[in-house]
Amino acid sequence: MFYRTGDRMSNISYFKFIGARAHQEKVNRKIDSHLPVAVSFQNSILDCDEKAFKDGVRPGDTIRQAKLASPLCRVVPVYDATSKELKNILDVLATITPFVEPDDQGCGVFAEISNDEPLPEIITLLKGMFHMAVVTKSRSKFLAKSSSAWMAQRLFEKCKIVSSKKPWGYVQTGEDYVLVDIKHGKESIYSAGMPLSFLWPLPPDVISHLYALGFKTLKDLQQMKASQLAFQIGDWAYLVTDWVNGRDRFPVKPLYPKPYIEKAINVEGIMAILTPQILEPALKEVSEELIQNGTGFKHLTITLSGNFVPVVREKKLVRPVCRFESLQVIVLKLFEEMLLELAHEVLCQASTVLLTFKDIDRVPVKQVSLIQTRSNTKTRVPASLELALTGIEEKYGDSALVWGIKDKHKQSSAFKPEILRREKMLAFWDPVRIDKTQVPAS
Repeated sequence: MFYRTGDRMSNISYFKFIGARAHQEKVNRKIDSHLPVAVSFQNSILDCDEKAFKDGVRPGDTIRQAKLASPLCRVVPVYDATSKELKNILDVLATITPFVEPDDQGCGVFAEISNDEPLPEIITLLKGMFHMAVVTKSRSKFLAKSSSAWMAQRLFEKCKIVSSKKPWGYVQTGEDYVLVDIKHGKESIYSAGMPLSFLWPLPPDVISHLYALGFKTLKDLQQMKASQLAFQIGDWAYLVTDWVNGRDRFPVKPLYPKPYIEKAINVEGIMAILTPQILEPALKEVSEELIQNGTGFKHLTITLSGNFVPVVREKKLVRPVCRFESLQVIVLKLFEEMLLELAHEVLCQASTVLLTFKDIDRVPVKQVSLIQTRSNTKTRVPASLELALTGIEEKYGDSALVWGIKDKHKQSSAFKPEILRREKMLAFWDPVRIDKTQVPAS
């Protein structure tokens, strides 16, 4: 599986498609292409094709309203209103990013896309699969969907939408799309005039209660403190306050099972000449692929096969790893253990080493070494180790670490930490986090 993303900084885009589900059903059911087609779910129009749209049919209409607007319209009932049925569209988006999430409440798709990927070009890849796409790009998952639904409603009301720059970003229009790009930090400005009805994660009864309290737009809620709002709607207040101010960072879930990477290395020969260094070219290829996609692995399996019972080693990590130096530390250590296990087999011959990298996930932060250079010397010392260990105590409690005794003879201010907790603690000070090029030669 190949992803074209190059920049790890990405936004969440919500694609609201008009005509996509109708197009899919028309193909699946082999409906006459000359007839207007609408898709219904529980007596409500879920989607409609271009012909039905031009006749006046709109998503959200009742079946009766659709028939009045377009008497020849073929209304197709469906029993799944989610966007999981838009398989062709999902497959195209999945070639661009692994983080594609079908919307459970309509014909829309969330996608976390690199800033290097122009959205108009992505829409071109989907041409012919829909009538109109309304897309919003934002750091906020909530706002991306709410904005697209809001803009689609303006289209349904026949409001004219033109390309223009705005204080909060810009609007771009094309033949079959409307694109809204909201700048980071400007979310609250954009959403201020949005009606409360677009608070889509909230249950309908909570939205009704907010209206009854006198709130009408998101701007009204922006002026409220979460603690004050909590008296009215309980714990929802804290989420709502984040949503209306654009502070949510809910991730986009991956569409398919997480991809994995396999590398098979032929190592025909006697075990005596088999060394860990033969794996380095494959590790460099894997590292380059992971870094390019902004991802890392958290589960490694090494299988050594030959004229013996296969030897298998596994390593599970708390955080995703992608750098070559990190791969090298993990893989070579495990591989040396495997060779040591087979050292007593004199006639043992290996044929293949299989490296399997699973649990591929995004790299949340840049991996940096805790080894730093002191300004007054040319030596590199673990200057930031104390900060890292202090952070562990703040997060997991004082019992997470036991500090070693200072060297009384040298009266040194340095300390030797003894880490006693499980791997979750060790993830903060793990050999795979150290860049070998930064460690001074002994």
